[in-house]
Amino acid sequence: MLKYPYESFYPVSLWDTLEAAKWLTRTGWMMRGIPGSDAETVSQHSWEAAVIAFLIASRTKSRGVEVNPYRAATIALFHDLLEGIIGDIPRYVGSLLGEVKNDLERKALRELQVDLEVKEMIEEWLSKRSIESRIAHVADAVATYLQALRYMRNSYPRVEEIAQSMRSKAIEEAKGSVFEDITMGLILEIEKAVP
Repeated sequence: MLKYPYESFYPVSLWDTLEAAKWLTRTGWMMRGIPGSDAETVSQHSWEAAVIAFLIASRTKSRGVEVNPYRAATIALFHDLLEGIIGDIPRYVGSLLGEVKNDLERKALRELQVDLEVKEMIEEWLSKRSIESRIAHVADAVATYLQALRYMRNSYPRVEEIAQSMRSKAIEEAKGSVFEDITMGLILEIEKAVP
């Protein structure tokens, strides 16, 4: 656990966090040449991930699997809320930080002034302990893949590595699950829709 000079920096308002997420552009896009004016924001990404999580979960539920599409969508909607506090940490830096990144996220979660249920959903996201949180993780990767395809279609070729890695990540996260083929079907559906 990280050591801080103070027990608590300050309470973090939900409203400040939402505002930050609304304007905070996703770092990975900007690092690959997407201008700030065209870069997807954290809140745009979270909204799209929530829609995708709902689709995966509802299609899974229609097969008789016990899963709550609304919970999966809500977890995906909240999954990047902490980025409104700690920023969108680039993947390279996140991998260097390792457990320190997790400590930062949990510290920010403690400081965030939100209802306990919201904190529980974010904690569920961080721990991947439920089918809904695993679906939200897949949806996160699929939403990023979808945005990368859009950027590639609009002549931003430097995002191709993100597209490939997020497609692979989505497939790997879904591998062996009851929603594996649904995820693959959704990816193929996206590839037809966004050539």
